[in-house]
Amino acid sequence: MKPETSKLLLDNYFLSEIFVRANENFDTKQTMNLSANGITVESVAVKIAEDVRHWQVTLKVFYQSKNEVNAPYSFRAEAVGFFSVAESYPDDCAEWLVKTNASSVLYSVVREALRNAMATGPWKPILLPAVSFYTEEAREFIKSRSVG
Repeated sequence: MKPETSKLLLDNYFLSEIFVRANENFDTKQTMNLSANGITVESVAVKIAEDVRHWQVTLKVFYQSKNEVNAPYSFRAEAVGFFSVAESYPDDCAEWLVKTNASSVLYSVVREALRNAMATGPWKPILLPAVSFYTEEAREFIKSRSVG
């Protein structure tokens, strides 16, 4: 398979926040029972100067360890990315492309940054589960485009 150049370009990004705290009550003899449902992921995409081709996306990922959950770390991270949509991509699809794919790109950045930060802690680092930003709203949008 030969990859194609993406219609979504990452122009720049930075981590605006990263925080990791080791859970002193973590029991290595017990199973870690942190699930994807306990991790909060929020993504906000905003057009820059109302230009459908340029976007700022902010992604937050956080988890606060609870007593009943045997998790090695609490964490919080935020990444901000600046993206451009290729001129060849349809204007009316740009927002869907950004919300789905830009969020995925930033999630990968945050996932790796958190793993690296946890790697210097006392417990084995957590590799956050893969997530999909392909929402029901996106499915409906694609479905409506396919029919018309």
